[in-house]
Amino acid sequence: MIGRLRGRAGVKQRLRRLHAEPLCRECRKNGRVTPATVPDHIVPLAMGGTDTDDNVQCLCDDCHASKTSTEANAFAASNHPVWLEPSAIPLTIVSGPPASGKTTYIRENAGPNDIVIDLDGIMSRLRPGYTHWSNGLDTGLFNQAIRVRNAMLGSLKKESGKRAWFIVSAPTPGERAWWQRKLGGEVVLLHPGIEECKRRALERGTPNAVAGIDRWVRASREPWVPPESRPKKRQIGLDGWPE
Repeated sequence: MIGRLRGRAGVKQRLRRLHAEPLCRECRKNGRVTPATVPDHIVPLAMGGTDTDDNVQCLCDDCHASKTSTEANAFAASNHPVWLEPSAIPLTIVSGPPASGKTTYIRENAGPNDIVIDLDGIMSRLRPGYTHWSNGLDTGLFNQAIRVRNAMLGSLKKESGKRAWFIVSAPTPGERAWWQRKLGGEVVLLHPGIEECKRRALERGTPNAVAGIDRWVRASREPWVPPESRPKKRQIGLDGWPE
């Protein structure tokens, strides 16, 4: 791996690259004209990429954030990405315990062209045959799905002409309020009762979901700390290196 330049040499290199490619490469692919702000390493330095021009593409902040959120690096994906911005289209955030009817609610209310952001659905697309609550959590699949979900959430600020629906369990009022502050829209809490949720979980053949329902109830009674107030964890920085 070739190390990056630092200090004045690094600043000079960054300005040279932005001058050579002043428009976001990803936006240009999609017919948009957006000034580039970040020289991005196509293969991140933390994953063995080189700090050479052939491994650099200049992106805007939004495209860089979306790319970073989906990169399959060794660091855990963020469950609560602080870089999110409000949706440009009407958004409904649907929360509640397992088996509370979130997916059914969206199926009954969403239009055919609406955007549905559902972690379970994403994991099923990434791994055909996957069934939530059928076995233990595959952390690799989960992290990959979270990155896809985060990229979808990040892209909402550019959408138009449709609605969006976002499923998230969010057991506490504080967490639901955090998602609403970040993304805008309205929050719908579905909670038909703990015993009813458990009955549904057993009826549909997912007894493991019963434990998930109990965890949701316990979490709903605990204080929720926003990610901005938590101790900072090691992550990939804007330059592609671990911070």
